[in-house]
Amino acid sequence: MNHQKEKIPDAERDVLVCLNQLKEATVKEICEALRTVRKMEPSSVMTLLKRLESRKLVTKRKADKGKAFLFRSTPESTQAYRHLMNDLFQGVFGGDTLSFMASFFETRKPTEEEIEQLHQLLDDVRTKKQKSKKKGNQ
Repeated sequence: MNHQKEKIPDAERDVLVCLNQLKEATVKEICEALRTVRKMEPSSVMTLLKRLESRKLVTKRKADKGKAFLFRSTPESTQAYRHLMNDLFQGVFGGDTLSFMASFFETRKPTEEEIEQLHQLLDDVRTKKQKSKKKGNQ
C-alpha cells in the first residue's frame, strides 16, 4: 500500500503541519502549538501521532530528560504534502498557477522577508529552467 497517496485526514494533517513547523516536539508542545487551530487533548494528539507513525510520516525518540517522547516528521511526509498540494492545485485551480498564487496572496499577505524568499525561489526556478534548456540544446 502506498501511504503517501492516501488522503490525510484534517486532524492528522494539522498535527503534521504543526510538527513540521516545530521540527521536533513533545505531545504537550504540539497541543500548545495547535491551540489556535484546533483544541485537542494530549490523548487525541497521541492517537493521531501513532497513526502518522504507522504511515511512516512521523518518528519518535525518547527525550533526553523525563518520560516524554520527541516526535518529528519524516522525509516521506514531504511526499505526502506534495500529493496534498497537487490535489488542491488541480482540483480547485485546474492547474492554473497564476490563479493559485493570486488566491493565496489575497488570503494571506506575505511579509517583506517572505517576499525576499519568494524572489530567491523564483530566481532559482529561472536558473534551473535555463540550465535545463542549455542541456536540451547540446
